Amino acid sequence: MRDNIIKFLSSICVSMLAIFLCFAVLDLIWFTFISGDWYQQEMQGLMRTEFIIWPWLAFYFLYGGVTFVLAVVANRDKPIYYAGIDGALLGLASYGAYNLTSYSILEGFSLFIMAVDWSWGTFLTSVCAMAGWAGFQKVRPKIDQK
Repeated sequence: MRDNIIKFLSSICVSMLAIFLCFAVLDLIWFTFISGDWYQQEMQGLMRTEFIIWPWLAFYFLYGGVTFVLAVVANRDKPIYYAGIDGALLGLASYGAYNLTSYSILEGFSLFIMAVDWSWGTFLTSVCAMAGWAGFQKVRPKIDQK
């Protein structure tokens, strides 16, 4: 019993770590090698000269936790693609709320950036949810599985 509790808690930790690492690595690749210039060109007048880290960290820790609950835990007994679908839906709603609101109220927030960022967020959340699901399954106690 104690071993199962330890394994279950470990599966949560491994899943969360997989989600956070996936977000960090993919967003680093995205902003560094793929889209950084697009954001710089399209949002010149809106971007800070110095990046403030704490809001970014707060968002990703909160968002990673929500991804875990809504996409990983909700689909722990289903195939991985269910976590991917729920992750995509979460990304669609979350990044959609941000991008649609930004586009509607910020003069320099372009339709191009809205579409690119919204698509990226949907894809990113889906992949991170699947990484979290895989991490959860890796350590999950056998007694918990159906």
